Amino acid sequence: MTKKILAAVLLLVLLSSPVFAQEEPQDYKWTVRTSAAYLPSVPTLVSLFGAIVVGVAIGVSEDKNETLDIHIPPYFSFDAMYSITPRWSVGLSTGYAGSVWNIVDKDTKAIHSSSLHSFVPVNAVGRYNYMNKPEVKLYGSLEAGALLSFGGGSFDVAPNFQVNPIGVEWGKRFFGMAELGVGMTYFGGRLGVGYRF
Repeated sequence: MTKKILAAVLLLVLLSSPVFAQEEPQDYKWTVRTSAAYLPSVPTLVSLFGAIVVGVAIGVSEDKNETLDIHIPPYFSFDAMYSITPRWSVGLSTGYAGSVWNIVDKDTKAIHSSSLHSFVPVNAVGRYNYMNKPEVKLYGSLEAGALLSFGGGSFDVAPNFQVNPIGVEWGKRFFGMAELGVGMTYFGGRLGVGYRF
């Protein structure tokens, strides 16, 4: 495990060195992206574990013929960034994650009650391009802001953060993207598309 971590750090150092990551002329100042991730956010996963506890409680009740049906849609996000230099960009990111709990009849599948939990992150983004070629960009980013959560008659605001150490964009004006990250917004990877202008 230590060897893998050391190899990853060395690779990032090599890619960020001037020999491998020379700055290219910057033609486009604005970038907009949309992406999706599945099992995205820490709050959604906490909501899922809460639903499992409720589901177990419903399941052990012999008086009721009910079960819990849980739906977790993918996390969707939208980012807009402005390139200050070929290396540095700043911007805003928002998205949507949520979960729906339905208590349903085991036999008829009729919904007896439903609960929607929604999470909307609103973050400032700082991004550094390790490698900035016209058709491939390798980058890392940091996001911080607020996580708005609502559902079940409540509304809450909590601090939000996201660290995305490795991301790649391929293509010039219209491009694809893949990113690995950890934080409140999503955990794991996300894929998406974007446009530069």
